[in-house]
Amino acid sequence: MITTPTVLVLGAGASCPYGFPTAKQLKNRICEVFSSRTPAVRLLADNVAPVEKFLEFREAFWKSGTASVDAFLEGRPEFLDVGKFAIAYCLIPFESEANLFTPPGDHGDWYGYLSERLNRSFDEFEHNKLSIITFNYDRSLEHYLFTSLRNWHGRSVDDCIEKLAKVPIIHVYGQLGRIPYPQHGCRQYLPLGEDEKKMPSAVVGASQGITLLHEKESELKEAHSLLAAAERICFLGFGYHPLNVSRLAIETKNAGFKGIFGTARGMIGGELTDVQERVHKTLGSAISLADADNLKLLKENLILG
Repeated sequence: MITTPTVLVLGAGASCPYGFPTAKQLKNRICEVFSSRTPAVRLLADNVAPVEKFLEFREAFWKSGTASVDAFLEGRPEFLDVGKFAIAYCLIPFESEANLFTPPGDHGDWYGYLSERLNRSFDEFEHNKLSIITFNYDRSLEHYLFTSLRNWHGRSVDDCIEKLAKVPIIHVYGQLGRIPYPQHGCRQYLPLGEDEKKMPSAVVGASQGITLLHEKESELKEAHSLLAAAERICFLGFGYHPLNVSRLAIETKNAGFKGIFGTARGMIGGELTDVQERVHKTLGSAISLADADNLKLLKENLILG
């Protein structure tokens, strides 16, 4: 059980071990899929906007100089409708349960590690002092925790939905579906099928759960409250984009605060210094960065007492 109030802040690299793309890979996928008037693009565009708008969005995003579709859409709100649709269309195919429980590659199964520490007792699950703030649209962590709860303890769907709700999971930019997973009525955790007639409605429904800050601020306010109450903050797979870091702007004042930790895979020199200064300015405390994967960082810093 996790008894030290802890907040995990997740970036795209947190989902990568389970088959999801990085921000740069998502950009490349979007630009590839919407680069021409393919039958699929025409079919999908008929339900949202003219093909020309998708092609215009793709061209501008491709040449924007940023890998972050979130940052791009903040600056180009006229593309919000097609941008959300493109995000949903390109991410839904990665919702593979098989990748969660048999992760491709050898990048550290941190979902499994976290699940073991939360799941020791079904009755005590809700007493774990863990909160999660994610900048990702995917629902892979929720699905993993929900599925592991059901299979480990043999409890009903309703019981597991109620238990999982005790661990706050805040999606700063929304998620792939209007109704938060795994509540009743939400879209199932499945990749799109091959039935093209059903594809547009599935993608439109998923895109309706994606939000930007100016559209919905309640999630960010809750995130600030969680950070203010934390004694330990861990950034996993986070790119420390200035826009995303600024979203978390609140000074940590908890008397029992023990520190901020974060992964920094591939960062060197001035990049590390820049991240350290940015986080310190935003949260009022120094961050300890490690060139480590998510699993290693958790093992070193997730205190269970």
